[in-house]
Amino acid sequence: MASPITLDDVRLLVAKADALSHATEEQLDNLLRPDRRGIERVAHLATAAAEATAAALAAVDQLSAQGGQ
Repeated sequence: MASPITLDDVRLLVAKADALSHATEEQLDNLLRPDRRGIERVAHLATAAAEATAAALAAVDQLSAQGGQ
C-alpha cells in the first residue's frame, strides 16, 4: 500500500511542474536559430512539464480522496 500523500508532497510536485514550465519558456526564448537539437531539448522539457503537471493533479486527487489530510 502506498503511503498517504501530504500537502507538502503536492507543493513539491507543483514546484517541479512550475520550474519545468519556466525552463521550457526560457529555452524557447533562447532559440535564435532553431536547430534540431534545440527543438528536441524544448520538446523534452515540455514533455517533462506535462508529466509533472499530471503527477501534481493526480496527487491533488489522491489528497482529496484522503479527505484533505
